[in-house]
Amino acid sequence: MRTALAIAAGLLLTVAMPPTGAWPLLASLAIPFALSAGAPTLRAAFGVGAWFAFGFFVLYIAWLPLSFSAPSLLGPGIWALHPLLLLVLMAMWGGTTALARGLGGGGHGTLLLLAPLWVLVEHLRSLGIFAFPWGTLGYAWVDAPIGQLAPYLGVTGLSLLSSLSAALLAAPWVIGEQNDQRPLNRGAPALVGIAVIVAATLLGSALTPTDLYPSDHRALLVQGNIDPFGRASTQALELEVHLDLSRAGAAAMAVAPDLIIWPEGALTGGFLEGLSGASLLAQIQATAPESAFVVGGRGIAAGGTSNAAFTIAEGALLGRYDKFMLVPFGEFFPWLDALAPLYRFAFNLVGLPLLQNIVAGEGPANLPSPIGELGVGICYESVFPRVSAAMARAGAEVLVIITNDAWFARGDGARQHLDMGRMRAIETRRWLLRAGNDGITAVIDPNGRVVRELPRMIEGSLVVSFGLRDDVTFYARHAERLGWVLVGLTLLGLAAARLRERQPL
Repeated sequence: MRTALAIAAGLLLTVAMPPTGAWPLLASLAIPFALSAGAPTLRAAFGVGAWFAFGFFVLYIAWLPLSFSAPSLLGPGIWALHPLLLLVLMAMWGGTTALARGLGGGGHGTLLLLAPLWVLVEHLRSLGIFAFPWGTLGYAWVDAPIGQLAPYLGVTGLSLLSSLSAALLAAPWVIGEQNDQRPLNRGAPALVGIAVIVAATLLGSALTPTDLYPSDHRALLVQGNIDPFGRASTQALELEVHLDLSRAGAAAMAVAPDLIIWPEGALTGGFLEGLSGASLLAQIQATAPESAFVVGGRGIAAGGTSNAAFTIAEGALLGRYDKFMLVPFGEFFPWLDALAPLYRFAFNLVGLPLLQNIVAGEGPANLPSPIGELGVGICYESVFPRVSAAMARAGAEVLVIITNDAWFARGDGARQHLDMGRMRAIETRRWLLRAGNDGITAVIDPNGRVVRELPRMIEGSLVVSFGLRDDVTFYARHAERLGWVLVGLTLLGLAAARLRERQPL
């Protein structure tokens, strides 16, 4: 029964998250919290977290095997690797509930520790070379009034709000902790949890800007819809596609756009830097002589090439940014030299040769443009709040995401990726311009609302309006301290669990 309840709760949490967005189902988190607090053994508590993670991730990231197993991508061999990711996530969440049960001593002491510990582990999942922050609880609020607290709390703070509320909702149901049988006393923590959500909703509504944001600049977002696996033989064609879309899109506008944005990796067949890049720069600029460009391509780096973004104006290269948050097992392969035989075997399963690592950049940095500082993130970087926060602190006046989501061939992966980027717009109160190879190409306002969007999997361009902002939100200013705050809250929860008397929470 315990296992079935944990799996069912995980499935419900999937529905609470975007793009479904039935956020009241976040209350399903109270089920594994109550089960962990009442678990008779550490093994049972581990099972609760592990099976809850299984129920959640088996659906929430089903787009991974569904997309990459497409015949045009990696084929059915990818299904052999998917269970490994599920096992890692199950072990992580199972370890969290077992640790809370062990150190918290069971009962309400477990809840006192589990609420901050859950979010600390969630935060740790976004760090290091294996960072994979998909499924962060706070994203459930992106379309709710509570989401408008993100400029103060960030998505991690919204996760903490969720876990604290779940612990309060779980408290009356913890077996062995109902010493006072009066219904009002037993239900008091749950009523407090509901009151917290109601108060946060009212506060988020009150803090939501109602005035229209200035949008006195124009951009043309280019969506080339290039087949990611046919690129080795279509490099010249790809360039022509992006040139033609830029030329036609700019010509159709009454006033030249301030920015023309090409997606990640739009240029794979040539380098923009050095003498050899002069001709390519001239070709690009000729499509819209009065506009500046943001172009995704390759950068020359020590030991190889980087995944880069460039800004261009008046036929000259203004700046280059190298992606530094690389996709694990996609853009870099940990310990590639030492584990080459194992990697070669895995690549053979999906019909690929041994791939090489992309060179990572040094960290977040803005790109110059004629209209101001651009906070340009490349694809995967949009799921890490600290990246856009650092760019806003450094003076970015608008966020730009260039991406190639053509890998998300089937399922909700592309839409989940967009929704995570929407939270970056709210956290920093910046306009966000997003150009994707096959989508989702869109403009997002500082409240996180999609203002205009181009349908996926078509070749086209999107004319959008946006504005510049130079204010720095509380969250963006203090984002780097959030990890230490979570550590402090977890230690405080541990101390409270140790000192508490055996009475209802």
